Amino acid sequence: MKLYLNINFQTKVGENLQVIILDEGSENKVHALKYTDNGNWSAEVDFFSKSISYKYQLRNEEGSVLDEEFSLHHLNFPHNYDEFIIYDFWNAKNFPENYLNNKILKNKLRSFKAEKVTVLKKHTHLFRLEAPIYNPDWQVVILGNCEALGNWQYLKTVPMTQTDFGIWEAALELPQNQMIQYKYGLMNTVSKEVFDIEYGENRWASPNAEKNILQIRADHFFKFKSFEMYHAAGVAVPVFALRTENGFGVGEFPDLKNLADWAAKTNLSILQILPINDTTANYTWTDSYPYAAISVYALHPQYLSIEKLEYPLQEELLQEFKREKNALNDLSLIDYEQMISAKWKYIKSIFETNKDQILKDRNFKKFLKENEDWLIPYSAFCVLRDKYKTPNFNDWKTHKKYIAGKIAPFFSPKSKDFESSMLHAWVQYQLHLQLKDAIDYTHYLGISVKGDLPIGIYRYSVEAWTEPELFGMDFQAGAPPDQFTDLGQNWEFPTYNWEAMKEDCYRWWKNRFKALEQYFDAMRIDHILGFFRIWRMPMSATQGILGYLYAAVAVGLEEVEAR
Repeated sequence: MKLYLNINFQTKVGENLQVIILDEGSENKVHALKYTDNGNWSAEVDFFSKSISYKYQLRNEEGSVLDEEFSLHHLNFPHNYDEFIIYDFWNAKNFPENYLNNKILKNKLRSFKAEKVTVLKKHTHLFRLEAPIYNPDWQVVILGNCEALGNWQYLKTVPMTQTDFGIWEAALELPQNQMIQYKYGLMNTVSKEVFDIEYGENRWASPNAEKNILQIRADHFFKFKSFEMYHAAGVAVPVFALRTENGFGVGEFPDLKNLADWAAKTNLSILQILPINDTTANYTWTDSYPYAAISVYALHPQYLSIEKLEYPLQEELLQEFKREKNALNDLSLIDYEQMISAKWKYIKSIFETNKDQILKDRNFKKFLKENEDWLIPYSAFCVLRDKYKTPNFNDWKTHKKYIAGKIAPFFSPKSKDFESSMLHAWVQYQLHLQLKDAIDYTHYLGISVKGDLPIGIYRYSVEAWTEPELFGMDFQAGAPPDQFTDLGQNWEFPTYNWEAMKEDCYRWWKNRFKALEQYFDAMRIDHILGFFRIWRMPMSATQGILGYLYAAVAVGLEEVEAR
């Protein structure tokens, strides 16, 4: 089977395009494109599968990658053609329409149904458009300057078929002696009215007179007018504030369902929550600050519902539990210390009573295996924190310096710390189940959840203990003096060592986002400027006024002028 790939992309002298074809189970294949004229590049490729995934890259004469596409192209090929001429568009990160290709829209359109487009031997062209539209009553149509495309008449447009989420296709037989001009539009499926046509110049397609060749116009996104861009309203709230009579003096993960019900009734479509990572450093009220997590992966035990654990509380503790629950719920404010102390009392009791069953649970074992990279260090950290009464690993009598080989035995049944380690791991498993259940319920209502990622890490955290080389442990991050504070701010967090992170292609950040992705559809990154420049101060400083601006990548006057 022959593929003729074509793309229009403006390059400079010495720059070249290539296409990378992804091949599962074997090495990706790279094909150089040849320049023809007016920014047009093409490549001829022998291909032997009915579907393909690929992307374009821009390289210089030395072979360095200067730019590559944001996401992959995916195509399926009809069985009744031997050759395909494909016209592509470069998928740029900054296309305004790109924001529609996200999990938020998929939640809103959860009832989407894929259909198959019929491609017959007589068809000359297949039009393919990426257009995740946010109204379930809308359908993409195509119209143009020939009879098959309705001669630009709104009442004769050609409806397209949604073959995958946001992918619209139409197979047509077009004139063989005429240049085709066309545009995409939107039709209301209820009223059958075409109410909008995309902005800008007409798109075009060349005629196709070959019987055994199908021309595929793999167009990019629908060109929405600005007023049609998707907008959504939501509410931001810390989970601990979602107090209900079912909670234990504090908002818990199951309470997110109540918030989702309210959001659905009020037509809100996004819930944003504050960071939910474990901040347990000293078991005091200072741990209630959500932006100083001891782990960027672990969830906070305060959000665990005792009554929704997989194992029930013992009968003899039920009355005591209810008394404490009612007393905490009656308080006008959250008593963090009393709440967390009581929760751990009941958690430990349930774990101890059902320990044998818990340790044999296949699903729990699966969770341990899938998350061991962060779960083993975290559990060991918690055991050592409790043993030495401090999260400051510099003050521990053992394991001050993290050595993976010496920490791994914490998960061995032969270790004296095995059961304590398993307790913390099991709590994380139960937190995961309860949060995932709440998120799935929220998604079922068509509502998305936005998380919150703190810019810094706590100085005495698992990450600072296990990978101190990734951070500026000799510095503190903060903010300069401004209209809110004359002395600036000292957050006491270490800064990031971006050079060290760059060496392994920012593995630490990728893993962190991958973990958050299983719960959240979007992320707020706290103090996003900190990725590019940070206000840092020496360890001796107490106030932010003693700091200075430290840029991750300095921008010089020459670069500004060149751009």
